[in-house]
Amino acid sequence: MNMKFKKFALVLAIVLMAGTLTPAFASPFADVPADHWAYDAIVQLAAAGLIEGYPDGTYGGSRMMTRYEAAMVFARALQRLEGQIAAIDLLPELDKIKAELMAEIEAAKAAAAAAAEKQPIETTVVERVIVEKELDEEAAARIRAAEVATEALAGDMAYLEARMLGLMDGIRYDLEQLKAQQEAHEAAYVEPPSMDEIEALIAKRIEESILEAAAAAKETTIIERVVATTPELTKEDVEFIAEALIRTQVQRLELMIEENRAMIAALSDWVNDLDSDVSTLKEDVAGLKSSVAELEKIKMSGSLSLKGEKKVGAGSWTLTQTGKVSLTIKASDATTVKTFVDWELAPFDKGAAQLNNYYVEVTSSTPLSRLLVGKILKANLSPFGYVLASADYGFGGLAKVDIIDNLSAQLLIAQKGKDDGKADAALALEYKFSDAIGLRLKGKATKPYSGMFEGYAAGAGLFGKVAGIEYTGDFAMDFDTVKEKNYIGVATLKTEFSGLKLDGKVVFKEKNYDITKPLVNNDDNRLSVEGGVETKLSMLTLKGRAYYEGLPEKAVTGAAVGDKDILAFRADASASFDLFVPVTVTAEYSAAKQGSGDMVQHALAKIEVAKTGDYGLRYGVNAAYEKNLWKDPDNPNWKDPKQYTTNDEVRIGANIGYGLDLSSAKFDVDYKAAFTLPTQPKDQNMTLTHKLDIAYGFTKDVKLTFGGTVKQTIAGKNDISNQFGYTAGLTVAF
Repeated sequence: MNMKFKKFALVLAIVLMAGTLTPAFASPFADVPADHWAYDAIVQLAAAGLIEGYPDGTYGGSRMMTRYEAAMVFARALQRLEGQIAAIDLLPELDKIKAELMAEIEAAKAAAAAAAEKQPIETTVVERVIVEKELDEEAAARIRAAEVATEALAGDMAYLEARMLGLMDGIRYDLEQLKAQQEAHEAAYVEPPSMDEIEALIAKRIEESILEAAAAAKETTIIERVVATTPELTKEDVEFIAEALIRTQVQRLELMIEENRAMIAALSDWVNDLDSDVSTLKEDVAGLKSSVAELEKIKMSGSLSLKGEKKVGAGSWTLTQTGKVSLTIKASDATTVKTFVDWELAPFDKGAAQLNNYYVEVTSSTPLSRLLVGKILKANLSPFGYVLASADYGFGGLAKVDIIDNLSAQLLIAQKGKDDGKADAALALEYKFSDAIGLRLKGKATKPYSGMFEGYAAGAGLFGKVAGIEYTGDFAMDFDTVKEKNYIGVATLKTEFSGLKLDGKVVFKEKNYDITKPLVNNDDNRLSVEGGVETKLSMLTLKGRAYYEGLPEKAVTGAAVGDKDILAFRADASASFDLFVPVTVTAEYSAAKQGSGDMVQHALAKIEVAKTGDYGLRYGVNAAYEKNLWKDPDNPNWKDPKQYTTNDEVRIGANIGYGLDLSSAKFDVDYKAAFTLPTQPKDQNMTLTHKLDIAYGFTKDVKLTFGGTVKQTIAGKNDISNQFGYTAGLTVAF
């Protein structure tokens, strides 16, 4: 094989290695007919493994493509391109051809040596080289030239191989960058590359590699050394091999691009469609956001309940309808309007309609920061403390005006009832000098429907926080009477440190001050002092309070001074812990006395176990002992000795329930039993109460309830009487 043929063999081998693969097309999808305009593109993409369709064998061409699906297609396309590029491996073939070229050079040298044996001069030179090992200058130069040529050719071939690998690495890097752009497109919208951009990017990389390789191949030093020392390879031969390698690689890449042209075009069309869908979706989302923003300006909530009940021991049913509705409107960024209604109706009881609460409230960041019109609950009257009685007003208006920084005014005009015939007008000015001190001035006047103002009251107060201690001080005078001794003074302190809460209160009231009733024996005593402490130690919570009231105006006839004094204190302790099941233990102790009378006491000890188990099961038991029951159990006053009784009782209870989720609905059933054993006085009857409640929640906001109660009074072994009660109700929340 001569050298010229070997050069063409090298080029032919590279061209053969650059041949393309012919993809095997898959069958079309069930919902893509052969005459569809996109049939060829869809089949080609499926054959390339870029689209897979749905499990039912359909393509879903009319369905909007999601970003996740687009990301999968791009990932498969990039992986396929990267695999094809990585499959180009010129090194083995180049090594083979290079070895053959070097063998050809060695053969040429051997032939030259053999020819030299027939000539005396050359034989003498060869003999000196081989036998005598003595070299003349010409022979040494020729041998060195041959070695240089061999090294130069090997270096050129290695360089060309490195350039080919560098070209492939560069293209692989560009494709990685495209892949990164696509991932960024998934996370946040980024304009994806088009087919022209992909082709231009690859072409740019190839062009750069061609220029660099061509420049390197024409380096005169290497070329001249090869040409000068190896006549078989001329400068044109070396340039021919270098350019053939580069040109063949370019052709291979062009074929690869052509092979994937349809795929890239289809992907580009998909991207364009996706961009169009995204643009449409963005417009829809923008419109939806605008609509949501408008809807968020109006919020409505509330509940409606209809309940029929026959209480234990009652002779007839009662039907009650209750409801509450809250409507909030954000009129602007600065102003919010809220309306609220809470009512109760008894349809079969004439006149039993009651509005528990109703108002319209406007809050704003303007100087008029709050306006409340409707029922004024006593919780809103704290700025007017001790000049207004602590009681609800049936109807009125309350306004707060922020005059300047830290200076505000509150104005109230309201009447207690529609038949009252009078309305109270009150004003409170508040100025906060700093966090440590603030000043409040307040006044009240009562206006009859006819006539001048009457019933005046005025007051002043300090408030603030110093060294972690919050304090208030109020002084007020009641001018309803022209008599003296018509004022009150109140001071409070409150602080917390290291988990310990402390509070204290002192009240001094003169006889003719009648706006509020802060004392137990309000008409007899003038001074009260109260203090409390609370702390939590791990799972144990402790509370304690003490109260003293005294300084009567005068002694009761026949009694010693101080018989109206009251001394009371209270202690509470509770602990919660897990002892196989959650356990709560509660203990209360209260004691009070008046004057020189005996100390009356109240005590309660209770233990309760409650557990919500698996599969919707819940259960619990409780036991309590209470000594000296409260006269009014719903509103006990531990400071008043008159609220203590001498009745004792033991209570034992148990409950079990089960909840079952039924798709979106829920079914609950609960049974409770309570046994009461009076211990003092002895002649009281025992009672055993059974209560069963059944609830069916259509949703979490619509619930139907039924209940039944049986109260058994046990007077003796064979003397048991039963009383029954029933309830049924429907509640809807929104």
